Amino acid sequence: MEIRRLGVDDVPECMKLVTDRGWGWTPAQWEMLLSLGPGFGAFDETGLLGTTLVTPYPEMQAISGVLVGSWAERRGIAGALISNVLDAGPSVLYATDMGEPLYRRLGFHLVGRASEYHGEIAGEAAGVTRRATADDLPAVVALDKAASGFTRDAFWAHVFGGSSVYTPHVAEDGFVCTRVMGETLVIGPLVAPNAAAACEIIADVAAGAGPSRVDVSDPDVEAFLSGKGYEVRGACALMVHGVDDVGGDRTRYFAPASLALG
Repeated sequence: MEIRRLGVDDVPECMKLVTDRGWGWTPAQWEMLLSLGPGFGAFDETGLLGTTLVTPYPEMQAISGVLVGSWAERRGIAGALISNVLDAGPSVLYATDMGEPLYRRLGFHLVGRASEYHGEIAGEAAGVTRRATADDLPAVVALDKAASGFTRDAFWAHVFGGSSVYTPHVAEDGFVCTRVMGETLVIGPLVAPNAAAACEIIADVAAGAGPSRVDVSDPDVEAFLSGKGYEVRGACALMVHGVDDVGGDRTRYFAPASLALG
C-alpha cells in the first residue's frame, strides 16, 4: 500500500468511495476541500482504497474525508492515513460513532458533540439577515476568528468568490452561510451574539426554503429546532489531538462551517 497526495484528477475515484459508503459528498465538495488543503489517498495495485483530507489553519488543522472502501476494511488503512498527517500539529475533527474509537486510540479526546437536525420552517423570512457583499468580508472574517478560534482566510476568500457553494448572509453582530446539498439547505457556519439571535437567524434563512439541516450543540438552539418539528438524524463527536480544546468563544459559534471544516 502507498499513501500519496490526491489531486483533482482523483476526484472520480474518491466519488466511488462516496457511493460505496452512501455519503452525500459531491465532486464540488472534494474540489473545494482539495483547493483549501492537501488530501491523501491510500493506493494499491487495484486503485484507491481510502482517503483523508486536511484543511490547515494557523491554530490547528481540520481533518476530514476519512473514507475507506468496504472492500478494504480491517486493513488499518484509516489509521495509517490519519497517522500520516498528525505530525503537522494540533488537529480537530468531527467523528462518527463508528470512527470515535479509532480516533481515541490515536490520541484524540472529546471536547464536544454536534447533533444533526433536519426539518422545515414554513412562512416568510423576518428579515433579520441580508445577503453579504464584498464589503462585509473583513467583519465576517473577524467575527469567525473570534468565535471559532480559526484563522481561515482562504476559506472566506472562497465563500465570497464567484464559484462558491456557500451563500453568506450577515445579521446584527453575526453572520450565517447556507449551501444546498441535494434538496436540503445546509446552514453553517453560524455566529451570533447569543442563542436567541442564533434561532432568529436560522428561522430567517430557513423560512420557505424547504428541507434544511443544521448541526448544533447549544441546548437552547436544539430546543428551538425541536419545537419547530426538526428531528435528529445523527450526531458527531468534536475531538482534538495535540491541544486541550478548540479555541475561540464557542458560546457564539452555533454551527460549524461543515463537519469537514470545523
